[in-house]
Amino acid sequence: MTDSKDAQAVTTPPPGESFATAIERLDRSLNRLDTSVRSLSSRLRSSGQLQTDNQRLAADRTRLAGDLDRATARADRLDSATEEVSRRIAEAMDTVKSVLEQGEARG
Repeated sequence: MTDSKDAQAVTTPPPGESFATAIERLDRSLNRLDTSVRSLSSRLRSSGQLQTDNQRLAADRTRLAGDLDRATARADRLDSATEEVSRRIAEAMDTVKSVLEQGEARG
């Protein structure tokens, strides 16, 4: 921000200033303005890149969350299948033991 003193210094040339000196001052001011615009443009590009990266990360997070949900569901199904197989193996072992015990009792 400029205060009134700065504004007056920019708009009112010092007494006895030549046209060439005024042009040089204008040129310096334009160069500072150009530098400021380039800096702002660079920051805007950086901001845009950050927004793009943020959107990409959000999409990756959504995809990974879906992958995790599917993997968790699959793990749950495998746990259920493992429990069922274990139960059936235990039943089969009990049946085999029972048959062996009956054979020993007869034999």
